[in-house]
Amino acid sequence: MTRLEIAADRGIVRNDQPLFWRGLFAAIPVTIGAMVADPYRVIVADDEAGIRELMRTLLSLEPDFEVVGQAGDGVEAVELVTALHPDLVVIDISMPVMDGLEAISRIRQVSPTTRVAVLSGERRAVPAGADMHIEKGTPNEVVVATLRTLCQTAAPGTIG
Repeated sequence: MTRLEIAADRGIVRNDQPLFWRGLFAAIPVTIGAMVADPYRVIVADDEAGIRELMRTLLSLEPDFEVVGQAGDGVEAVELVTALHPDLVVIDISMPVMDGLEAISRIRQVSPTTRVAVLSGERRAVPAGADMHIEKGTPNEVVVATLRTLCQTAAPGTIG
């Protein structure tokens, strides 16, 4: 059975609809499937458990993100990155044991192609080693879109 026949069988498209719409609706499951097949693997590092959980929940609602680890301090973040080599780390600057600035430096050493987004309550320039800064309080849809765009760019240290 073709995708179009499956969509028609499910009542998503009808044979009396213009061919453009039938083709568009038939392609939607393939597009969504491609997004989910290989989601961006993310580690969230923040000393506030509530912020970590909110970020995990927000990203888990998106089919192209998978939170693979959470850290409460910079040391935990570096350990997780060393073990998991994620696509993206969302990290706070102000954390105990090892602050985010030192953690970013070490993350770059152990996983140079991992993208790093700083999520901070302060308005500031992008710290050395980070790819971007997002201020806490930014609307959720902007955070997700910004992180998605970052993940879609060429990773640091790669050709192309």
